[in-house]
Amino acid sequence: MATEADKQAAGTGPGTDGLPPGMPAEMFTAPGLRALADLLPIMIAYVDRDEVVRFVNRPMAEYLEQPRDALVGRPVRAMLGDETYATRRQRIADAMAGTRQFFIAEFHHPTRGPAAVQTEYVPWIDEADGSVAGLVMVVKDVTEQRTAERALRESEERFRRIANQAPALMWVTRLDRSRDFVNDAYMDWLGTADRETARTFDWRTVIHPDDAERITAESVAGEASLRPFSLEGRFRRSDGDYRWLLSTSSPRFGPDGEHVGFIGVATDITVAKEAELELRRQVEERTRKLGESEAQFRAVFEAALEVMVLLQPDGTILAVNHRDEAWRHQNPDEAIGMKLWDAPTLQAYPQHIGLMKKAVRAAAAGKPFSGQVTMEREGAPMAFLDVAIQPVREPGGEVIYLLFEARDITELKAAQEQLRQSQKMEALGQLTGGIAHDFNNLLTVVVGGLDLIARRVEDEKLKRYAVNALTAAERGARLTAQLLAFSRVQRLETRPIKVAPLIHEMRPMLRNVLGPGIAKEFDLDEAERPVMADPTQVEVAVLNLAINARDAMPEGGVLKFITRVVAIENDAELDPGEYVALCICDTGTGMSPDVAARAFEPFFTTKDVGKGTGLGLSMVYGMARQSGGTARIETAPGEGTTIKLLFRVADGAQQPLSAETDSEGEENESATASILVIDDDPDVRGFMVEALTEEGFTVRECGDGKAGLESFADGRPDLVVLDFVMPEMSGADVARSILATAPDQRILFVSGYSETEAIKQIAPHSPLLAKPFRAAAFAKAVRSALVC
Repeated sequence: MATEADKQAAGTGPGTDGLPPGMPAEMFTAPGLRALADLLPIMIAYVDRDEVVRFVNRPMAEYLEQPRDALVGRPVRAMLGDETYATRRQRIADAMAGTRQFFIAEFHHPTRGPAAVQTEYVPWIDEADGSVAGLVMVVKDVTEQRTAERALRESEERFRRIANQAPALMWVTRLDRSRDFVNDAYMDWLGTADRETARTFDWRTVIHPDDAERITAESVAGEASLRPFSLEGRFRRSDGDYRWLLSTSSPRFGPDGEHVGFIGVATDITVAKEAELELRRQVEERTRKLGESEAQFRAVFEAALEVMVLLQPDGTILAVNHRDEAWRHQNPDEAIGMKLWDAPTLQAYPQHIGLMKKAVRAAAAGKPFSGQVTMEREGAPMAFLDVAIQPVREPGGEVIYLLFEARDITELKAAQEQLRQSQKMEALGQLTGGIAHDFNNLLTVVVGGLDLIARRVEDEKLKRYAVNALTAAERGARLTAQLLAFSRVQRLETRPIKVAPLIHEMRPMLRNVLGPGIAKEFDLDEAERPVMADPTQVEVAVLNLAINARDAMPEGGVLKFITRVVAIENDAELDPGEYVALCICDTGTGMSPDVAARAFEPFFTTKDVGKGTGLGLSMVYGMARQSGGTARIETAPGEGTTIKLLFRVADGAQQPLSAETDSEGEENESATASILVIDDDPDVRGFMVEALTEEGFTVRECGDGKAGLESFADGRPDLVVLDFVMPEMSGADVARSILATAPDQRILFVSGYSETEAIKQIAPHSPLLAKPFRAAAFAKAVRSALVC
C-alpha cells in the first residue's frame, strides 16, 4: 500500500466482532473458522510474535489483490509495504506489548484510487501463560463513509455561506427548542456575537404582550400539526424597538422518518404590517361612517395591495376592491350581494368552499381566521395565497362587518423552490465535475498510450485497431467535456467551427435521446461558412433543445435540423452581417404567446415539478448571445415550435481548427530543454515522461508536490509540467513556492478540470493544457511554453 496519513490517535477503539477472546492462534487454520472468517464483511489477518503473517481471510486477500498463499508465511512488512510498515511499526509493537490499537488511515489504493480504512490491532493472549502470542488485524473499508462525511461538511458550509448572506432570520431547531444553526441576520437581531447565546435564546421573552397568548397558541398548534405553518407578530429587537416578523416554519425529519425539529425563516414586515394595520383601522372607521365618507373609504379600499372584500357577518358580500389577480374572476362586482362561497371566484375553486364557510362563522363569532390556500384548477396558473378574515366591531364590541383579505405569496413560494433547486443543481454539478475530472485522468493514460502505440507500431492491422480505439477514447473525452460544462468548470473555447458537420457528428447521440417514435430530418447546408462558437456548448444546446422537442411530442412526431446562411441588416439585437441560422423544428404542442415570451427567462418552465429546471433555454440563449448571435422562438399552440440559433459568421482569415493538430514540424532549439514533470498519477506521469523523452527532452519526474520542490531546488529546469489538482500539496501551492524563488520560471499546467481563473491568479502567464491529450499536442504545448 502507498503511504497513509493516520486520522485518529491510537486508543482502545470499538470492539471486534466475531473474535472470541482466548481463542488459540492455531484455530485460524481450522476449516470452520476459516470459512466463517471468509464470510465476514471485514478484513482479518493474524500476525505472530515474529511479525509473520499466519492467516488472512478472503476479503483481506481480495482487497490487497494478492493470492492468500502469497501473503501467509511472509513478514507483515512485505504485506504492508515498506512505507506503510514504517508508519505502522510502533503501533504493531504497542499491540504486541498488549495495548489494543485503533486508527483510521487514508491512502491511494493501486486500483481503487483514494481510499480510507478503519484499522484495529488486537493483542492475541495465550491463555496458557497470559503472554501476547501475536495480534489480529481487523480492517474495514470506510472510503464511502469518509467521502460522504466530507461531502456533507462541504454542503453544510455552502448552506451556512448562503444563509449568512440572506437578509432574513434563519434557524434550525431541535425538539427541545435548542438551535443547531442560526445565521448572521438572526444574531444581528438579537444584538449578540455569541452563537451559543443565540442558539439557546428564548423568544417568548421578547414577544409583545398583546401578541404573546396568540403566538404561543399558534406556535404550539403549528408544531403539533407536523406541517409547515406561519406566524405573524411583534417582537422586541435588541435596540428595544418592536418589529413585526413573518415567520415560516417547516418540520424536519430524520432518515427513518422521525420528527427531529424545525427549520424556519423570518422576515421583517413592519412597514407592510403597519400599512396594513393602518388600512384596517381606516376601514373600521370608514365602515362606521360609510354613509358620509363613502368616497374616502373607497379610495383606501382600492389602494390596497391585496384583494379585499367587505362582508356582513353572515358572509354576504357588501363591497370589493378591484385588485387584479390571475386567479380572480374578471368582474369582481358581480359578486356583490352573494355569499362569499357563492361568488364566481370561489365557484371556480370549489375545494375551498367548506373552509371559507367555517372561517366566516368563526370570524362572525369574534375569532379572526388566517391561513394559506392554494388556488389550483385546470387551465389556470397556480397561485398561493395568505388569506385572513377579521371581525370589524362597533364601539360596543358587536361584530358588524367582516374584512376578507387575500395576499398573493406565489413569488415567495417560487423563490423558496428556486433556492432548493439551485442547491440540487450545485450538488449535481459537483458530482458530475468530480467524475469527469477523474475520468479525464484515466483518458489521458488511455489516449496517450494508444497514441504512442499508433505512432510506433508497424503492423497496419494493429495500427488500425489502435487508431479506432483512440477515436473512441476521444469521444469519451468529448463526453467529459459536456459533463464539465454542466458542472460549470469547463473553460469556454470559442473558435471557428462549422455547424453542419457538428450536427452530423451528433446524429448517433440524437438517435439515442429521441428514440424510435420521433422521425429525424436533416437539411444541412454543407457549404455553410464557419462561425465563432464553443463546439461543446453548441452540442449541449442542441441536445437540450432536442430533449425539449421530444417532451413536446409524447405521441411521436418529426424533428427537423436545418442550417442556412442568412444576411441580417436592420436588427435591433444583432449587428449587420452574415449569420448561420440553425433551426430545430418540432411538430409538438407549441407554446402560447405568454409562455413563448418568457421561455428564455431563467427558472421559467412549464414542465411538472421535478421534470425541469427552467435553466435549459436560458443557457441556450446565453450561449448564443455570448457567441455574438442570439436565439429566437417561432411557435403557436398546436403548431409546433421552431428554435432558431443565429451565429455570427467568422472572419475570412479564421478557419475551423482540426481536431488532429500536428505539432511534429515545430522543432527548434527547445527540443533539448530540461523538463520537470510533477503529477501524482503514476500512469499519467509515465505517459508524459515517455512522450517528452521520445521528443528528445531531458526529463525528471516527481509524484507529489513536496518531492517536486525538492527536485526543483536540486536543479532548476527549463520548464515545469505541473498537475493542478493533487492531494496534500496542490499544484497551486507548488506553483506559488516555485514562483516565490524563481519568478521567471516557465510552468505548463495540466489538469482534468480547466481552472483558468485560478491559474490566472497564481501564474497569469502560464498556459494550461486540459486532459486528456495526445503526445503530439502535449509536445506542442511544451514547446510553446518554453518560448512564451
